[in-house]
Amino acid sequence: MAAYDWGVDGRRFDADQPLSGAHEIREGERVRLTIDNQTTMWHPFHLHGHTYQHEGGGPRKDTSIILPKQTLTIDFDADNPGLWVAHCHNIYHAETGMTTVIGYRA
Repeated sequence: MAAYDWGVDGRRFDADQPLSGAHEIREGERVRLTIDNQTTMWHPFHLHGHTYQHEGGGPRKDTSIILPKQTLTIDFDADNPGLWVAHCHNIYHAETGMTTVIGYRA
């Protein structure tokens, strides 16, 4: 298997310091995330603690496939305070850095 070293916003997730790269948002805001897949692989993006819609509407989801060299923009409401993980659902991708934390308080 090839050696993978991925990250989110240019930062590799550090399980020893999981909050070091946390993305802070505010309760009640509508949050837009853009996920840019610059690889040649499919990535099932998964957001814990929330459901979202793709930009422009459609059904609510918690997991979406991001095709190679494609971008996905999602919108969700910050209505469930806490620390939530967003990651690639291919576990070996998540374990090699394709993970981040989103957090906010009530």
